[in-house]
Amino acid sequence: MAANSPHTWILIRGLTREKGHWGSFTGQFRDRFPGDEVLAIDLPGFGDSYGQISPRSITEIFNQVRSTAIQQARSQNQFRLVAISLGGMVAMEWMRQDAASLSGCVLINTSSRSHSPFYNRLRWQIWRQFMKAILITSPKEREKVILDMLMNNEEAKATAFPLWVKIAKEHPVSYINFANQLAAAARFKGLEEKPSVPVLLLNSLGDRLVEPSCSEVLQKAWGCPMERHPWGGHELTWDDPEWILSKIKTWNDSNLAPI
Repeated sequence: MAANSPHTWILIRGLTREKGHWGSFTGQFRDRFPGDEVLAIDLPGFGDSYGQISPRSITEIFNQVRSTAIQQARSQNQFRLVAISLGGMVAMEWMRQDAASLSGCVLINTSSRSHSPFYNRLRWQIWRQFMKAILITSPKEREKVILDMLMNNEEAKATAFPLWVKIAKEHPVSYINFANQLAAAARFKGLEEKPSVPVLLLNSLGDRLVEPSCSEVLQKAWGCPMERHPWGGHELTWDDPEWILSKIKTWNDSNLAPI
C-alpha cells in the first residue's frame, strides 16, 4: 500500500448522543486531515436509527458500529478511531475483538468497570443533576441541564444549545434506549491487557461527569501516552476543539506509520 494512501477516521459519540452532536468538530477534523476520509457514525438506536432499540451490551453495539463503518467507508484500509466516553468503550471492544482492522485509537474521557469504580465512572457529585436531566420532558430545558453538566466553556454552550435542542426534537431519545445504553456501559469490563493498537488518551481535568482518574488508571495499565486538558469538561471537543485536534495531529504524525 502506498505511503500516502488515505486513512479512514471513525468518530464515535457517547451516552445518548449522536453524530450531529459533534457539531463543527467533524468539519474541523476533515480540515486538519485533508485527503483522509472522516466518518461520524451513530450508535444503534440513536441519530438516524433512533427508532430502533439499542443493544444492552457494548459487544452488540460494537458489532453494529463496525458493520456500518465497513459499509460506509470508501477505503477498506485499517481504521483509526476517535471516540468519546461510551464511544471509547466501543473502541476498546473493537481493539479486543478486531485489532487487525485498526491502526490507531484516540479515547476521550472514557472508562471501564475493571479499572474504575462506578462512582468514578459516573461521578457521585453529579448524580442529582443527572437524575434531574432524565426526568425533564422539555427538550429545551433538558438540553440546558445536560450542557451545564458536560461543558465548561460558556461560548461553546451558547453555540451548542440550539443545535442540541434541534437534535433532541428531531431524534428523541427513548427511555428504553437510554436505559439499555446505561446498562451496557455499567457492565462493560474493558480491555485489561495492553492494546496492540497505538492509543492516545485525552483527559479533561474539569470533567464533572466522569472522574479524570478513570483515564489515568487506563494510562498506567496500558503505558500509552495521555494528554491532560487543564479546565475542559466532559465535552472536550466543544470546550476546546483546537487543543484536541493539535494533540491528535501531533500524535498521529509522530506515532502512526503510514498505511
